[in-house]
Amino acid sequence: MKISLRHFAISCLFLSFLISGCEKATSLADTVKQALDREVVDENAEPPIDPADIPPPPEPVAMEPIVNKDARISILGYHDFTEGRSNNDMILNIDDFRSQMQAIKDADLPVISMREFLDWKQAKANVPAECVMIMIDDGWKATNTLALGVLKEFGYPFTVFLYKNYVGVGGRSMTHEEIRELAANGGTICSHSVSHQNMSQRRGKSDDAYTAWLREELEDSHNFLEQAFGDTGAVLKTFAFPYGIYNDQVLQLAKEFGYEACFTVNGKKTLWDSEDMEIGRYVVHGTTLANFDPALSFGGGNLASSGRKLMTESRNEEGEVEDPLITVKPPSGSIVGNRMPLIEVNLAKLEGVRAETISLRITGFGKVPHTFDADSGIVTYQIPQRLRQEHCAVQVGFRHAGNKDAEIIGWEFKVDLLADYISSEITKPGSNETMDKPTVEPKEEGEETPTASL
Repeated sequence: MKISLRHFAISCLFLSFLISGCEKATSLADTVKQALDREVVDENAEPPIDPADIPPPPEPVAMEPIVNKDARISILGYHDFTEGRSNNDMILNIDDFRSQMQAIKDADLPVISMREFLDWKQAKANVPAECVMIMIDDGWKATNTLALGVLKEFGYPFTVFLYKNYVGVGGRSMTHEEIRELAANGGTICSHSVSHQNMSQRRGKSDDAYTAWLREELEDSHNFLEQAFGDTGAVLKTFAFPYGIYNDQVLQLAKEFGYEACFTVNGKKTLWDSEDMEIGRYVVHGTTLANFDPALSFGGGNLASSGRKLMTESRNEEGEVEDPLITVKPPSGSIVGNRMPLIEVNLAKLEGVRAETISLRITGFGKVPHTFDADSGIVTYQIPQRLRQEHCAVQVGFRHAGNKDAEIIGWEFKVDLLADYISSEITKPGSNETMDKPTVEPKEEGEETPTASL
């Protein structure tokens, strides 16, 4: 079939019209869709941003922990336990131990772990303002068979200091399995040397031999614990000096080896800035329960056992308030400006005080040579040199006719160290007067120095 040129031209024109109509129809459909979708097209708008071009959000900034540098920690030290009685100060009746753990709970004092303690000292975490740590030395079997049950009962964390030569050797030493049970129930495992000898005694060793022996006692003991119990996650790098005895060389070698803290038997509260290599502990005596009351006294007269009753007011049968049976100066919880205060304990209201049984211990001085006046019933001791720490704890032990057992009382007062610098007259031997208002560290030059009331 032949198509004329005229017919071809008309066909092309018609096809062009159809195509043009489709394009217009498509454009109209798009316009209607935009209207239905309420889209507003701004010809001057910036082109949309490709999500790939959006930078990721910045990494969150870690906040520095808030550390209470005014916190105080009381560390209790124990050794061995028994269900009966003992004449050995290092062995404590388990019922007395349970009573002491109950006293901690009654005093509402938190018990912290060694890891929490180290994190606080290293400004990584905070601890309560007043809290307690529990430590047990040597590795006696009763730590597992007796003490562990009590500690689990109260849910208290604790630390055991073990010396290598008394681990799994039979007799009354703990087995490896018993130590692992401690680790599984809140126990931290730390070093107490290899042989538990006095580390200050050279025993005829040359300088080189003595240094080598010290390194063995310090390093091999920790390495042994890591190898034997490291998989429990309970081994930490701290050290307790056998008998609490050490010297400058021991301290230096302990630092070089990387111990995070070392512990003595010098009973005093631990502060944030206390020397890490000489942390004090209150070793609790099994026969007299000595050191426990002062350990739990954070000021304000808080005592843990019978000593509390002797130092608190009471009411008679008529309901009248009576003064405490024992009064002390400086008073418990008070602040003194005198850095050489006179310590006084008035026992006059107690009958039959036996002078030969009186003992007096003071933070930083240990047992001191007190004076007892039988006529007045007053025990005194003059602090011989300026106190260097803000908190001073005092402990008095004695026997009297009203109690067949020894009485142990303790209290703590605070020393305003700045008062002595502001006025040299305030530090006079023989005075124990308290301050109405403590001084406050001076501000920048030109600013007024305020005082804070008690």
